[in-house]
Amino acid sequence: MRLQVTDSHSAIQGYGQLTDFDLSALREQVRAQAPALRYLVQRSRELKANPSLQVAAHEVFGCEAQVWVRVTLDQDRVQLECYSESRVVNGLLAVLQDALNGASTEQVLAFQVQNYFTALGLADFISESRRNGLQAVVQAIQAAVRSNLANN
Repeated sequence: MRLQVTDSHSAIQGYGQLTDFDLSALREQVRAQAPALRYLVQRSRELKANPSLQVAAHEVFGCEAQVWVRVTLDQDRVQLECYSESRVVNGLLAVLQDALNGASTEQVLAFQVQNYFTALGLADFISESRRNGLQAVVQAIQAAVRSNLANN
């Protein structure tokens, strides 16, 4: 959500190229994002660091921050353990676990991460690089589910 500057020639000194109108619009964007970011930071506390998870075999590449995911199946239900050292990413992982932890393999394989975060109203607050990282996490989870199904 990048702010579109109206007219940098009428900008007020001290705000760079921003006019009072631009500053007001930016302030509203920040206020709208603050509750979402607070929510993600609060949710991040639910996922704890686990040295047995934080190994190369569980690392997901393609994320802005380091992310580790362990996927297991228990009677056709997916069990996830996720962690990132980034609080915002960890919060996003906690929200992702709400949908996928305990889901059936069919539900996980059909999962659409972008649709999920859009439905929650969080998509606008996730940068493109974080969206790409979340997509990489979901793809890794889905690949692990397919692998588990093929081996059983």
